[in-house]
Amino acid sequence: MSKKLISVFLCMAMVAALLTGCGAKDSTKTEDTAANSGNSTKDTAASGQEVTLTWAVFETDNYTAEVWQHIIDAFEADNPNIKIKKILMTGDSRPQFLKTMLSAGNMPDINIDPVDLATTDGTYAEVPEELLAKYEDTSVVSFHGKKTLVPAYKALRNQVYYHKDQFAAAGITSTPTTWEEFVADCDKLVKAGYVPLMGAGASDIWATSFGIWTGVMNSDIMTKYPDFNKDIKSGKLSWTDPVVENGLQKWQDLIKAGYYHKGSMSFSYTQAQAEFQNGGSAMFMDGSWAAPTLDNSDKYNSEDFGVFVSPTPGNSKTYCTMPQYWGVSETCKNKEAAFKFCEYVLGGNKDIYKYYLQADGTFSVTKDPVTYEMGPLQTAFVDNYKDYKLVGEIMKVAGDTSMPSGFEDFTCKSLQNIFTGAKVSEELKTWDTEFKRLTAE
Repeated sequence: MSKKLISVFLCMAMVAALLTGCGAKDSTKTEDTAANSGNSTKDTAASGQEVTLTWAVFETDNYTAEVWQHIIDAFEADNPNIKIKKILMTGDSRPQFLKTMLSAGNMPDINIDPVDLATTDGTYAEVPEELLAKYEDTSVVSFHGKKTLVPAYKALRNQVYYHKDQFAAAGITSTPTTWEEFVADCDKLVKAGYVPLMGAGASDIWATSFGIWTGVMNSDIMTKYPDFNKDIKSGKLSWTDPVVENGLQKWQDLIKAGYYHKGSMSFSYTQAQAEFQNGGSAMFMDGSWAAPTLDNSDKYNSEDFGVFVSPTPGNSKTYCTMPQYWGVSETCKNKEAAFKFCEYVLGGNKDIYKYYLQADGTFSVTKDPVTYEMGPLQTAFVDNYKDYKLVGEIMKVAGDTSMPSGFEDFTCKSLQNIFTGAKVSEELKTWDTEFKRLTAE
């Protein structure tokens, strides 16, 4: 999922160039009317006057410009007095992009992926209870007693995709079920002339460690410490805990052994994904969204690929899902219209919600579930987790036990340092220092 961060200067230039601010209308007349009516949606959209909402989105191989436009077109057709203006979040950090927009006074009305900023009071508006009542209770979260996020979907985290022909050529007859077997298979692949693992780096700081963190580290940490987020915030645990340090050392051992593609740090996530698909490596750790890409590909046959749950050093049998949310900015001048758009896309129009979910292989969080037919690889991905226990994703937990704003970006950069040879124990000491600094703010 591409996240290349533009520089602050470029972002500021883009902000200055935007034709509409948060909640701005398409005409001066509409703006004046809104100003005189207390910026109430009921006095604008509900009265038939045209309202324009800005919507911050990101684009990937699955979430294309065409996908977003289809959603916009459907909503505007059913709500002709509400217009949606897409704002493209660029860069390697969506939270940083939104922070820059917020600082510039041009926060988009509706944000995808708002969790990082939701930790700060006053950033997002409280969601109407009647809207939240439509979603699974476990997906509804609060920050300091306020429910400011609209549940969007859940994405299954990470498994290992592999080329069946490369495994067969290396004499691997079954997928590994222990960490020792996984390492041994990497060695077999090297001896057979194949690159075992594909990594990513370049501008996508999240992608370097994404696979190992969500597919391996998160499982071992949450198995050992089910209340890890609470315990790390209270000071009961440290980031230098042996479970964390030993797990990351195992990852660095794979790197030092030469099991990763030599060009990993020069690839963006999208480039790394393509390099793997083209046979540049035998395996690639990725999320559930990669499966429909292969299932629906005109270039590849999904039957040539397999997928398995990554073994962990601690032999954990857990997995995590990333809950995704939308947020309506507190500065939005037409909150009622903004929540109407959220409701429409996120379950109110089942065809659009299905379209949104299916585009990226994600799953419904509405009490009245929305499902879709899955391809063989995505089906295998889901089936692989049948005997595994669901746990929270440490860096994506929303609510009062969420990580402080900016901490995940910090750890992603630190994990890139580890990938390029930094000492694991020394890097983790900086995690403790930064965590304490951010939580004290």
